[in-house]
Amino acid sequence: MPEMVPTEITKKSVVIVRFGPGGFPTDGFKPAEYFQVTIDPSFVSKSGQFIRLGQNQGDEIVGWQRVEALTVVEVLAEYGASDEEPPTVKTGHDKVTMNFLEL
Repeated sequence: MPEMVPTEITKKSVVIVRFGPGGFPTDGFKPAEYFQVTIDPSFVSKSGQFIRLGQNQGDEIVGWQRVEALTVVEVLAEYGASDEEPPTVKTGHDKVTMNFLEL
């Protein structure tokens, strides 16, 4: 059974998130359930309950969101010493195995 583990993000990072808990076999059954965003600790509200998204190129959510409402599914890249230039998000594999409908 998947387990939600609170994890501190201390570096500006490009991640895949979803609203609500994640990591279950039934995840991903709805369109637009996963989003790429930049998690930046410098854009967290004073209370720590909200985070501002959409400040970086490639962010697919814009505006203030509740931190507790988001689950980080995967980290794609971390920013280096200079936050000005976005990191290269490295993706790709030799193959992908998917379900096909046989008619």
